[in-house]
Amino acid sequence: MSTFKSFETERLILKPTSRADGEFILALVNSPKWLQFIGDRKIKTVADAKDYISNKMLPQLHRLGFGNYTVVRKEDGTKIGTCGLYDREGLDGIDLGIAFLPEYEGKGYGFEAAA
Repeated sequence: MSTFKSFETERLILKPTSRADGEFILALVNSPKWLQFIGDRKIKTVADAKDYISNKMLPQLHRLGFGNYTVVRKEDGTKIGTCGLYDREGLDGIDLGIAFLPEYEGKGYGFEAAA
């Protein structure tokens, strides 16, 4: 992953999502709002999450140089969400997507990461 740029804000680090983020991605894709607004990806194990990262997230990063980033809180290194630019089938142009674990919603992290 070192060939891809990471970003920093006042409170956050945005780093390209990697297979090492499997446990975090498992929790995120099974959170209530992800399931409600994004959909059930049928990811039930850390191995499933790592496969999802390898097969759904990383190909765009390698193809276009941008994609899904894991959002890490600087103060304690906690992975709290994702933010990225997505080339989604059926859309004209690039889509901005954000998702956070429930306990980190409403704190301005999404706005900060997207900016």
